Amino acid sequence: MSEALVLDVHARFLEFATPYLDEPGDGFAYRLKIEHTQQVMALAADISAASGVSGRVRLAACIAAVLHDVGRFPQYKQYRTFRDAESANHAALSIRHSLRENMLKSVPRDIRRLVLGAVYLHNVRTLPAGALGPEALAVAHILRDSDKLDIYKVMIAHFSQETPAHPEVALHLRPHPTAYSQSVLDGLTRGETGDYRNIVWVNDFKIMVLGWFYDLNFRRSCQLLQERGYLDTIFDTLPADPPLLDLRQRIKGHLARRLQDA
Repeated sequence: MSEALVLDVHARFLEFATPYLDEPGDGFAYRLKIEHTQQVMALAADISAASGVSGRVRLAACIAAVLHDVGRFPQYKQYRTFRDAESANHAALSIRHSLRENMLKSVPRDIRRLVLGAVYLHNVRTLPAGALGPEALAVAHILRDSDKLDIYKVMIAHFSQETPAHPEVALHLRPHPTAYSQSVLDGLTRGETGDYRNIVWVNDFKIMVLGWFYDLNFRRSCQLLQERGYLDTIFDTLPADPPLLDLRQRIKGHLARRLQDA
């Protein structure tokens, strides 16, 4: 993998993102996304190295990690929300601004195609079946896993605050210690990927995030999830209702099987 190429793209990303930190009253939101990008980069490199993918796939995945949330900066500046349904598709914005700012200037065209495809698809509920070649699919999977794993950490830090100072982290959803939407839990029970448009309560977001586990694609991703204790930490903040306790046992059992069988 060309580490110098990744660093070049990362430098261009910082040139774009850093001025947003001077926006009045909004430094936290932009700093959060810069830090998130750094962590997703590290996770993409880790998962790629542990999963035996080619150097081309690893390079594309790491560059895609740098650029996947470029669109969050203009999105938040214009709309003051990270909720795509109330603003704009941040993945499409990421591609638009990455190209406009020449962040991929030094990237070979074949790698650039892999990067842009992964960035565009990183926030869709499910990847289009059969539409991607093996390399494009691998890059998309690495980026999606890396993104989810860091969001677990960000959400846990947010949920640990009794009165969160920055409700935009949880998309300005309604806080309540026990309330959640049965439809969100039912969807997860059926194995469906959560839909941001259907969540109302902060606990709905937690349930949806827990369901992301089913969409992890690599053994290393599952190892990191288990090692960091993200699932237990989130479940501990949810009501001890029988349906949620049952969900906890099923997800933990599924995780154990994936780690054993992989």
